[in-house]
Amino acid sequence: MNNNSKQIPVGDADTDNNEAETYSLLMSYPEELDSLCRPWSSPRPSAYRRRNPLRLPDAHDAAKQQFERIREAYDTLIDPKKRVVYDLLGAEGVRREWGVHGAMGRGGEAERQEKQGQVGVKTMKPEEFRRWFLESMKNRERAVLNSLVRSKGSLIVGVDARDMISVNEREGEVYLEIPSAKLSSFAVRYSFVTPFPTLRTGMGEDEREGAESEVGEEEEQKASQSPELEIYAGVAGGFQRLFNKVELEWEDGETELREVPLPLILSTQNVTLGASTSRVLSDPNPKGILKRWPFSLFQDTLVSVEATALPSTTVQANVAKSIVVTPGTRPFNVILGTIFNRSIFQAPPMLNLQVTKGIGQKKTAFCSWSSGFIGWPSFIETLLLPFAGDSLSLEDQAISQLQVGIASQLAKLAPGLADEDEDMPESAEDDEEEDEFEMLRAKKREEQKAAEAWHVAISASPATAGIIFKYSRNIFSGKPATDAALSQWSSEKHYSLPPANEPRSVRLEITSTVDMNLSLRWSVHGSRQVSELTRVGFGVSLQPQGLIMSLSWARLGQRIRLPIAICPIDSVNADSATLAVLLPWLTYCAVEFGFIRPRERRNRRKLIAKRQKKLRKLVPQKRLESTQAIELMADQVRRRQDKEYSRGGLVITKAEYGHYPSKRNADKGAKEPEVTDVTIPVAALVDHGQLIISKKTAKFQILGFHDPAPLLPKTLKIWYQYHGKEHYAEATDAEGVTCPMRSHLLAA
Repeated sequence: MNNNSKQIPVGDADTDNNEAETYSLLMSYPEELDSLCRPWSSPRPSAYRRRNPLRLPDAHDAAKQQFERIREAYDTLIDPKKRVVYDLLGAEGVRREWGVHGAMGRGGEAERQEKQGQVGVKTMKPEEFRRWFLESMKNRERAVLNSLVRSKGSLIVGVDARDMISVNEREGEVYLEIPSAKLSSFAVRYSFVTPFPTLRTGMGEDEREGAESEVGEEEEQKASQSPELEIYAGVAGGFQRLFNKVELEWEDGETELREVPLPLILSTQNVTLGASTSRVLSDPNPKGILKRWPFSLFQDTLVSVEATALPSTTVQANVAKSIVVTPGTRPFNVILGTIFNRSIFQAPPMLNLQVTKGIGQKKTAFCSWSSGFIGWPSFIETLLLPFAGDSLSLEDQAISQLQVGIASQLAKLAPGLADEDEDMPESAEDDEEEDEFEMLRAKKREEQKAAEAWHVAISASPATAGIIFKYSRNIFSGKPATDAALSQWSSEKHYSLPPANEPRSVRLEITSTVDMNLSLRWSVHGSRQVSELTRVGFGVSLQPQGLIMSLSWARLGQRIRLPIAICPIDSVNADSATLAVLLPWLTYCAVEFGFIRPRERRNRRKLIAKRQKKLRKLVPQKRLESTQAIELMADQVRRRQDKEYSRGGLVITKAEYGHYPSKRNADKGAKEPEVTDVTIPVAALVDHGQLIISKKTAKFQILGFHDPAPLLPKTLKIWYQYHGKEHYAEATDAEGVTCPMRSHLLAA
């Protein structure tokens, strides 16, 4: 640090500076901060304390408060993750995100990932942590938006267009015709959430304030999370057209009876009305009733209740609990439910039981059983017969069912997360080990893009049995349809390009069911995100009604689906089904790859050309600055190179940095390479017979370098001698350089 550098003022002990001023004070001295905090990539608290002699906490209260502020700023600036959050949200954001229920605090996203076995947030690099944090903030913002739109609605309108596809049974040919579509059915469902009435609701304002003052901050937050009541209603049915018979009398006295069609009317077949609520049984009080046996078995148990008034009175209760049989093993997730859809005097309630358990990496085995209709034993039925009332109909007697299967679903990992069995290297000195973990990160990013999931189950009941198969993954989620990654030119000013638009992937879902009688039902559905919160989907399915084509739209809990029957079930064959699936997908691929992505490519190229035009005006100034720096270091570098040459060490004979057109473009008459001579700057980096340039180093920011080709991929080429033999090495902006190496040796 030279004499002209700024000094961090200590000030008087009673100075009343706020937190923002304290942070800005330390952030405004990056050179001094580096010398204080980490001159050798590690903090030095001793230097930090020497620079703050009047901030010791034993001076007086004002000095203690100021010391705490500076200590908090110091802890923030030496922690790369806190510095990322500080740059985005400021000091208050750091305090909030490392507090209770913050992203990095207790009960936050990082802790939840650790509980799920995804240990990786602490091992992220700063740039990876920045992406993870921004993604967490986006998910949190989306959750807030969903909480504001507490009502959810769905609308389904069926269309009958079964004359769209016709099959000639004799010749086996499939014909497409213009359909005469008409509305056939509809279904509307609406739900909203409201706070569930509690005892605190009936308190007066004074009593509520007194009660809130008795609980701590954490208990108050849990108390504020009162159970919510979801009320839903729906109606479904079909459209029906009636005709009115009219008798017409002509002038010649003749009469004619005609049927005049009336407007469509709604024929309602099903009306639903009900409500549901859920609550997690948890007692934060260490001496509470849930801490005592046997009530402790219900700790952290989810209880849900649902009741319907229409079309029939039904009450359903579920209890969900995670049970760990052996400490250190994966738990069994048990859901026990019961359904009261008839009088208890007629039959006992139906029972449902579902058990799931993780078996290996990202795989889950499950077993679900439903008792169906179970009658009372004969002697009990005789006793309850006077109270039973009307006998049960066959429709009320549901059959039992058993389903066993395995499901696999990719965990939602943020880019750069490590697996739970991975031990990240403590330092980046071992390049081979670091490259290995970079490959693991890249593999996980590819897995996250694909988000592959499958589900196989065997279902059996007294009436039928079958196999259910489901498969889903993201397709068209590769690299953006733009040029290769371009190096960004920056100096005192930063001219960075906006990130290339990632192609919006299509979520493909395939479902197939095969019964014991070999009857097949299948569906193929794809959905695509068209805006930040909106998804549009298209699907084709084979149902008992025939071949169904469906369109869907979803945004913030509001859904619209339009199923269209395009072919009756008796006319469906392999050709018609293939045509119904392939034709829409080929149309989508033509639009996506023939119009959308080429348009994005053209727009980005125009943006790059505009930025290049501005940056090239600054190249002469940067070239002049580099030339001046080279002249200052030339004499000293030549003396050092002479010493290396005399002892047979590393001698840089030539070095160039710039853009080299590819061979393919060179054959088409491309421009000459745009390069600059960096022999002296590269030779200045030789130390004790070695040259090391990290891949994290921006090469155009090295002293004596400049960018001769803004926003174009550049390469550093080095010719050197070692032990009197010629060597050659080259590296792109994303690669590092280590010399000497045996692989750089040129053949004689």
